[in-house]
Amino acid sequence: MKKLKLSKYIAVTVLLLAFTGCNDILERVEPSTSVSSEVALTSPDAVRAIRASMYSKIRASFAYTTQYMVGPGAFADETRNRPGSTRFQGLTAAIGTSGLDHLGSWGASYNIIQETNLLIGAIEDGVLPQAELNRVRGEAYAIRAYVYQNLARTYGYEPGRTGQGPEADWNLSVIIRTEPTLDLSDADLRPRSTVSDVYAQMLADLQEAKTLLSGVNTDNRFATEAFVDAVAARVNLYAGNWAAASTAAQAAITNSGKALESTAAGVAGMFYENAGNHPEAIFKLVVDPNTEGIGGANVNDGLAAYTSNQWVAQIPTQFVIAKYDSADHRLAGWYADCIANQTLGATANGCADVNNIASSVTKWNGAKGNLADDIPLIRVAEMYLIWAEAAAKAANSPASGQAPLAALRTARNAGAIPASALANMTAFEDFILDERIRELIVEGHRFWDLKRLGRDVRNPDDSIKMFANSYRILAPIGNALINVNENLVENPGY
Repeated sequence: MKKLKLSKYIAVTVLLLAFTGCNDILERVEPSTSVSSEVALTSPDAVRAIRASMYSKIRASFAYTTQYMVGPGAFADETRNRPGSTRFQGLTAAIGTSGLDHLGSWGASYNIIQETNLLIGAIEDGVLPQAELNRVRGEAYAIRAYVYQNLARTYGYEPGRTGQGPEADWNLSVIIRTEPTLDLSDADLRPRSTVSDVYAQMLADLQEAKTLLSGVNTDNRFATEAFVDAVAARVNLYAGNWAAASTAAQAAITNSGKALESTAAGVAGMFYENAGNHPEAIFKLVVDPNTEGIGGANVNDGLAAYTSNQWVAQIPTQFVIAKYDSADHRLAGWYADCIANQTLGATANGCADVNNIASSVTKWNGAKGNLADDIPLIRVAEMYLIWAEAAAKAANSPASGQAPLAALRTARNAGAIPASALANMTAFEDFILDERIRELIVEGHRFWDLKRLGRDVRNPDDSIKMFANSYRILAPIGNALINVNENLVENPGY
């Protein structure tokens, strides 16, 4: 463990977020202008403050809230701008090789990783009781893997996939940082690591987290063993480790203790804090609507403001609406008339130009007040979908993935799996992709699903928006970062 000196300081922005949010976790320590790293990492209260800050940085970041959840659907074919709205217009309008809008999260991600590295590698021995120390470090390992998974899918290809044409051997991902940066001497300029190395780091972090959080499965506001399993399911799914993904998804379901909502009322209310209050959430960000802005400000930048209220900017496409059976609980429960549902802002005209039921998607609804929502970043339903896809691919047989998929569809009153979906693996993958749209719309998956499977990104009318081999599939690093770090190289094409 790195020994600290009193002369080194950590900027209190690390602690300020903890003081303004998650205020039930700790009491304020030291003045808010600066806190010495010796105190910050040897004081129990201050270590707890850094733990709170780790979560607060996720909640306060637009890249891990509204962009994270709504952006991937806008960038693909799930949502489109309501006429006259401009939020995420750059994502919806970008076609082929045009435009530079993407789902970048570099700065926000490394800010969170810095917090995880402090908790993993810079807490002095004996500061916390061992059980608490294990939990704090386990949470940090889990969150670090979670953030690296998002970085890796944004800036690099998945294991086994590379670029096309002149970039056919392109295999760079992101920078691996596992040591805390305590002062400028620690801030070395590193190159990007390979895709395989970054995935190996994620899996190693998850193994550490699994050990440290073994049996810890209460309070889903924080990383738990079930969350570790869920992130492992995602990482292995993206890596093509089918058996491991299937096993991890099943462990996440078991360890979470969560059951699928199976009634019309249960499905309709599950995303409302004053009704179901996210009963399927394995991990959720809890937001105080009075003090904690999502991505800076709930009213301007929150998920509800973008999808169902105020701006009503991103509307589900007819491509999505048409995928539901009329009896599906999700169709009745998660969509509502744009104007009738709206409580703030100019009248949301024009929704019928995007889908024929003139509806917005109401998963994000601002029911807590101030257009704020708690955000379930991983739900148990996703684990059933990963289990189904991965089990089928591990056995190269749709029959092996049939049971978990049927369980989800039964719970949602969606009907039996059609025989055509079980005819071969291509048909099953197509059906899984459709089921992921039905279940996970505006939960941050669609663009990444198409990318990881090497599918073209299409517009809702089936025209090509972005070929699978387009350089635009990867986000740009950007000149601002490259000009500072000469070891960084840009993704091909930019």
